[in-house]
Amino acid sequence: MPDGLAKSYTALACILCFLLFMQMLIAPVYWLLMSELFPMHLRGVLTGTAVACQWIFNALVALLFPIAMAQFGSATFFVFAAINVGSLIFVATCLPETKGKSLEGLEKYLEKELTGA
Repeated sequence: MPDGLAKSYTALACILCFLLFMQMLIAPVYWLLMSELFPMHLRGVLTGTAVACQWIFNALVALLFPIAMAQFGSATFFVFAAINVGSLIFVATCLPETKGKSLEGLEKYLEKELTGA
């Protein structure tokens, strides 16, 4: 196999590996958080803001990715992997468990936690 073709397949494998872990780990949590953690009276506005921010950062990654690949090569994928691991640690340590709680119960719980009442 020619060297250029091997590098192309390696890059494709890295991209697919990144997408696999991204879509299995942090991406579903993001959408779940928006539906559960925002207060009911602000949910529409905050969800719209969060989605807008997500699209802006997606555009930045798409814009900067070719530059990072040219500068750092395949190490770029390890940077993204590290960001995902950091996101997973944040989710595991900083976000409250929402399993088995109603949206109203969750809202009251979070309000109590944030106000310290």
